[in-house]
Amino acid sequence: MITINSSSTPIGGITTEVIYVNPADISTIDDKDIKGKIVFSEIGTGRLFNVAINAGALGVLGYAMPDYTQPEKYQTSIQFSGINNPDGKGWAINLSYKAKERLKKAIAKGPVKLNVTVATNTYPSEELTIIANIKGNLKPNERFVYSAHVQEPGANDNASGVGTLAEMARLTASLVKSGKLIPQRTLTFLWGDEIVSTQRYIKENNERAKGIMWGMSLDMVGENTEKTGGSFLIEKMPDPSAIWTRGTDKHSEWGSGDVKEEDLFPHYYNDLVMKICNDQGKHANWKVNYNPFEGGSDHTPFLKNKIPGLLMWHFTDVFYHTDNDQARQSISNNYEKRWYQRPNHCLHTGNSR
Repeated sequence: MITINSSSTPIGGITTEVIYVNPADISTIDDKDIKGKIVFSEIGTGRLFNVAINAGALGVLGYAMPDYTQPEKYQTSIQFSGINNPDGKGWAINLSYKAKERLKKAIAKGPVKLNVTVATNTYPSEELTIIANIKGNLKPNERFVYSAHVQEPGANDNASGVGTLAEMARLTASLVKSGKLIPQRTLTFLWGDEIVSTQRYIKENNERAKGIMWGMSLDMVGENTEKTGGSFLIEKMPDPSAIWTRGTDKHSEWGSGDVKEEDLFPHYYNDLVMKICNDQGKHANWKVNYNPFEGGSDHTPFLKNKIPGLLMWHFTDVFYHTDNDQARQSISNNYEKRWYQRPNHCLHTGNSR
């Protein structure tokens, strides 16, 4: 509920009146008597915080659940978010649909006061990245980089990516040790902060970067689609469909990225990965779909550096970025066993398949 970058309240919290502001009136919020009070509105906490705190509010309560999260069905679901709070004053709390409706009804009956206690801690931290390499036999300086981000707290986003990548590394190492797999190029497994660690891996060593031939992001790869409604997707590297959608191509509810013609560069990577995953999906009874490039995950640093990059994920997910992204939504062990029955099919790289 508490947004990233919120400040703490005094010990014991604060007790003050809640003022409801119609979203259409946010631009005129300075005219309202909100100093020393809590502002509540049905808009995102980021925008609400910027306006209300500058007008003297102590904190804000916001509601902005996307339609695809089905908030009227999953009424206690709350999405996490952050605020811009460089001065360290005030706080913002995200509400669920149920809490929002309850508060609106209470305010409609008369003045409402709330006691709010927020305890947060902001401190310098060390960015940690784990990298595991399996050296290629023929062209060790050329590599395929798999990445999974560790900083988001959900079971699917992104414990599923982290866990899948760990299992991929374990299984690949086991196959190499047993002599069943001799990769011709180096396989790199990277765990770190989303986009940041992948970007650093590419940028901080020019010689290493020259050998990165392909990148793949594992971001939300373990959903039980019957519970979440989120289809397994391969997000393609930018091709014409990212600008001009056509045929069966369509963007997800996450939204299209800002792609221009100069961002496109032809490559076989899209078709190769989709073919392999479609074949494996038939074997494992797993539906594989795809969407045009949208960006926002670990595949983007590869593409910015003109390295072919893809994203594996699920959408639309009713639990995306919410407190309901828990272990019960993740994929079954039976699926994992079926998928990994034929590991050699998916672990070679590029032309060595």
